Amino acid sequence: MYWRVRKSSVDQLVRQYGVHVLLVFSVAMNALLIVTRPNPGKTISKESKVSYENFARTVTQHLLDTNYISYKESTLALIEKELAPPVVQVLSKNGMLAATQDELAAQAKSLSDSRQLSAIRIDEVTSSDPNNKGLIPMDVRGVVAIHSAEESGPSGPVNFKFRYLIGNKSDKNGQPVIGTDGKPMAIVAGFEDLSGKASGPQ
Repeated sequence: MYWRVRKSSVDQLVRQYGVHVLLVFSVAMNALLIVTRPNPGKTISKESKVSYENFARTVTQHLLDTNYISYKESTLALIEKELAPPVVQVLSKNGMLAATQDELAAQAKSLSDSRQLSAIRIDEVTSSDPNNKGLIPMDVRGVVAIHSAEESGPSGPVNFKFRYLIGNKSDKNGQPVIGTDGKPMAIVAGFEDLSGKASGPQ
């Protein structure tokens, strides 16, 4: 979403930010032991590609979630697990992500009071080979619509398109963190909002 969807509508944010929201972080974050290269210089396997695509779908669902029932849980998943700290920091600074626990609680209450719901349809997920920094570009395109008792959301579905740079989460020794499924845990190391260029049937 645009975290300000919690404070204004999706279409307002597309107009306000459009393609100007460009948050691409370099592999310099490796120095902070946050991200490791999934498979530098090599084409990712089919299995890994599916795994990263599923991860991108999940992150997108959480980013666009303004459902009063699940908003807080989705936001915490982004902050604590799915986004690298520099991404969280910039999104928070730009008002696209709750910056404090108080802000998170206040927004959750506002959504609850208005009984806001969101419906997200992901139409396409495409990935490319790792870039020259070893991160995997992943584009996710779809449509989001919101509804509330106050009818404060957009009048109809709004197209979105996000681009992620995905790597693997690493520990303090620079080694990949392994999840409960026995696979390296993915993390978003960069984000670009291309919603102004999103197209496709609604």
